[in-house]
Amino acid sequence: MKREDGRWRANKSWVHPYEWDQTVLYHELSGDLHILSPIAEAVWRRLEEGPAATAELVNRVRGELDLQWTADLEEQVVALFQEMDASGLIERTFP
Repeated sequence: MKREDGRWRANKSWVHPYEWDQTVLYHELSGDLHILSPIAEAVWRRLEEGPAATAELVNRVRGELDLQWTADLEEQVVALFQEMDASGLIERTFP
């Protein structure tokens, strides 16, 4: 199984969302606060519902924010996933 085959999920064990003017995530283990961009917020909201594949998340973000699909958009969203994963906000899960 390739790494790309996995699904993303919110790391709810150590991450706690707070709503102000923007969504802010507090990572309990690191003590870091993460202010989410609109794209990151759309990803987080979808992952709160349950695990999702990369393509599903890209489509969700595109639909919620009324963005046109481009290869650049997909690259930006995938880079965001990697950043959120490295920060411990989301993680990969495999069937």
